[in-house]
Amino acid sequence: MMMAENLVSQDIVDRFVKLLASKRLAHAYLFVGPKRIGKSETALSVAKLVNCERPSKEGFCDGCSSCLKIKNQRHPDVHIVAKEEASIKIEDIREVMTQSQLRSFEAKEKVFIITEVERLTLEASNALLKTLEEPTNNTLILLTTSALDRVLDTIKSRCQILYFFPLSHEEMEKNFSLKEHVSETEAHFLASFSEGCPGRIAPGEHSQVLERRNEAIDQFIFSDNDDVYLKKILADEAQTAQMIHFLFCWFKDLMLLKTNITKAHLVNADRLSDLQRSSGHYSFEELEDILEDLVAARKALEGNFNVKIALAILKEKTWKK
Repeated sequence: MMMAENLVSQDIVDRFVKLLASKRLAHAYLFVGPKRIGKSETALSVAKLVNCERPSKEGFCDGCSSCLKIKNQRHPDVHIVAKEEASIKIEDIREVMTQSQLRSFEAKEKVFIITEVERLTLEASNALLKTLEEPTNNTLILLTTSALDRVLDTIKSRCQILYFFPLSHEEMEKNFSLKEHVSETEAHFLASFSEGCPGRIAPGEHSQVLERRNEAIDQFIFSDNDDVYLKKILADEAQTAQMIHFLFCWFKDLMLLKTNITKAHLVNADRLSDLQRSSGHYSFEELEDILEDLVAARKALEGNFNVKIALAILKEKTWKK
C-alpha cells in the first residue's frame, strides 16, 4: 500500500494529539470519506503518533526509529490489511485476531489498519466484530471506508467515527496552480475532476491526466473509429475507470449547459467551444440516459464484470455525426 504524506489530514491527527494528551483514546476508529482523500495516509500518521519515541505537543517527530519503521511499513507491531480491489476474507481477519493477542515486540500500542472495510465478507465482518467487542490492551484498530452504508451497523456502533471532508474547489485549484504550475483553466479542470480529493491525481501526473481526458473526449465522443483506443483502455482497469469518469464529467457538463449554468461550474470549461458544439446533439432525456449508463458501467467495472459491451452500447448512444 503506497502512501503519500501530503494527503494526511492534519485536523484528524491534531484530534488524536488531544485524545492522547487527555488519555481518552478509544480502541477502535472508523475513518469515513471519499476514495483518495487521505484516510490510509492519516491512519499511518496516527500509528506514528501513538508510538513515537520523541513525541511533542504538536505530534510525532517523524525521525525516531519507530516513526521511520512505520513510514517504511516495516514496524513489527503495525499491521496493514489492504486488499486493493479484492474482498477482505475471514483468513485476513483471523490473522489480525491472532496478532492482537500477542505481546507487542516494541510498540507502545499495536496498531491494525484495515482499509476499505466495506470489502469485508460477511464471515470476515463477524470475525472483526468479535475483535472489536473484546479488545486487547494497548491495541488500536483503525478502519477506513468510502461506503459507510455497506459497513455492518454492529461494526459502526463499536467504533468512533471520524469523517474526512473534501477540500473546497478553491483550495484544490490553488494547490494545482502553486504545486504543478499549470494554467488557470487547467487548474480549474484538475480541481473539478479531483472533487476535493487530493489523491485522485498524483503529484506530477497532471499533464497525463489532461492528455487522457482529451483523448477520451476526442476518441470516444468525436470520432467514429475508436476500436484501437478502447482496446488500449480496456487493457487497464484503472484507465477504464478514469475514462468512464472523464465521460461522466463531460455529459454532466452538457446537461448543465442546457440549464444555462455559468462557465465556472463546468468541469471541462477549458473545452467550452467543444461542449457548445456537442450540446445541441442531445436532448435532456438522452443525457440522463447516458449518465445512468455510465454509472452502471462503473458499477459493473467495480464488480469485475466485462464492460466492453456496455461501452459499445454507450458509443452507439453518444456518437453523433
